[in-house]
Amino acid sequence: MTRNLLIAILGLALLLPALAGAATAEVTDDPTLLGTVRGDTLFVNRDQLVLAALARNEMLQASGALVAAADAQAAGAWSGFLPRISVNEFFLRSDDALQAFGFKLQNRAVVPQDFDPSRLNYPGETNNWITSLRLQQPVFNGGMGWNGKAAADAAAQSAHFDHVRARETVVLQATEVFEGLTLGLAFEGVVEDAIVNAEAHERQARSLLEAEMSTEADVLQAEVFLSRLRQQLITVRNQVAMAGEMIRLLTAIETPLVVAAQAPPAADTFAAQADTAVVRERSDIRARELDAKAAGKMQNVAAGAMLPHINLSLQRDFYSHDTAFGSDAKSWGLGVYATWDVFKGLENISALRQAKAQKRAAEHRYQFEARRARHEAQQAARNADASSQRVAVAESAVEAARASLRIVSNQYREGLASMIDLIDVQTAATRAEGDLVQARHDHRVDVARLAHATGHSLPEGAIQ
Repeated sequence: MTRNLLIAILGLALLLPALAGAATAEVTDDPTLLGTVRGDTLFVNRDQLVLAALARNEMLQASGALVAAADAQAAGAWSGFLPRISVNEFFLRSDDALQAFGFKLQNRAVVPQDFDPSRLNYPGETNNWITSLRLQQPVFNGGMGWNGKAAADAAAQSAHFDHVRARETVVLQATEVFEGLTLGLAFEGVVEDAIVNAEAHERQARSLLEAEMSTEADVLQAEVFLSRLRQQLITVRNQVAMAGEMIRLLTAIETPLVVAAQAPPAADTFAAQADTAVVRERSDIRARELDAKAAGKMQNVAAGAMLPHINLSLQRDFYSHDTAFGSDAKSWGLGVYATWDVFKGLENISALRQAKAQKRAAEHRYQFEARRARHEAQQAARNADASSQRVAVAESAVEAARASLRIVSNQYREGLASMIDLIDVQTAATRAEGDLVQARHDHRVDVARLAHATGHSLPEGAIQ
């Protein structure tokens, strides 16, 4: 019966890790997780990019694994209350006189002849198998169990909040990457339009030169300007390619397709008050608050180590001379143990001082992070408001630049303006178009950063 019980315990011990480590199916590299494929181009959708990043980003998965580890540690903290059960098997072989007689006595096998002095002094080699079942139950440990469990629970909750913050950060990163791609493509369009206009200016300059209405210098200036725009286009297209690589990195989706962006949403608006109550709910600040709580509980654990401890032990032993896991004889023992480490060479005192210092450090960190979060939220709110105003100003500037370009183009055609005047106005118009693209991009990113800084998800309609 003892052998069957041992085999069952060992089988369960081997089975549990296998069940706990069951693998999950991997997500395949499917570009349609990011958007729509048309021809050799993948048009990325911001919503889908965010979801793909949340599902596949390895660093976020690592954060989730840390949460599981913290949960496991919190479950393990029940050890301060629950009994410990162990199964042990010992084999001893000796010709020591005292041990040999003790082996026989443990097996209830002593006979009168064993008291013969010659047999007592020279027993020969004797085997002894001992199977031991032991239960140890903590009774009082100076509060180390309760405080250790509370600390582990707080640490696990902190890990959960840190993981929530990691998810919020991935959402922000995905938004920034998408907006970077959108910005690059928008700049590409602006430069391409400028190249079309510059090519028209060059043709016009050549036509006027042939009609002896302009000089060769005008043609050369138009060519230089056109060359500068083409160089700028190369740079912008490289930035677009880099944004595509960032999307692949963030989502772990490798695709040879050319990456483009679906039409960006209109400028988002998101009203959030960056006050103390709003920021207090931010997940990373709640995590730091729980870290401070856990540190306080660990101080109590260190204090509990300096108090007396009481434990209960119940043991059942089985003995045999010749058989492993045999039960030729049995015994049991019940014990209550009280221990008190009055002085351990300053080890306990130093541990308590260290725990107190760590508690103070955790509290100071929480206070600073809470203040910094409020500062970040207020700054993000100001940035979002400023970028919204910049959009309106940039839109007016574009209208004025386009009107000025039409006027100067007509004047150059009629010989009333020089090529330098035309290039200056064209450069200003291109810059105004770029400023508008940049302002709209900045506003959408600032809205996402405001949501991140205040601990909110992106608002309804902020992701189109």
